[in-house]
Amino acid sequence: MPITTMLPRELRLTRKADFDAAIAAGRRWASPYLSMRTTSNGRDVYRIGFAVSKAVGNAVVRNRVKRRLREIVRGAGVLPGFDVVVSARRGTADVPFQGLKADFLALLGRAKMIANND
Repeated sequence: MPITTMLPRELRLTRKADFDAAIAAGRRWASPYLSMRTTSNGRDVYRIGFAVSKAVGNAVVRNRVKRRLREIVRGAGVLPGFDVVVSARRGTADVPFQGLKADFLALLGRAKMIANND
């Protein structure tokens, strides 16, 4: 089976209106490398979107950050029923994978959004 970097479509925020709703009405959680907005979506799954600005780096760097974040989300066990927008902050590209993973999982823990407490 080929390895894919994409999350299934039902787990992605794809419309600008969905991003805007999560940002406008969502609760904000911040860490040194990431900012996360969460809002209830009334569904049986979580949906997640990533925002990585040009301040993080060029297109190659921004895409690498998004690939790393998708891989972290895939194994994170996010609670269903939420829309989540994760924004990368300046300097995120320089953080090792394990540091970024710890940062994201700490945000999920503070937001009480981890489904499987390992």
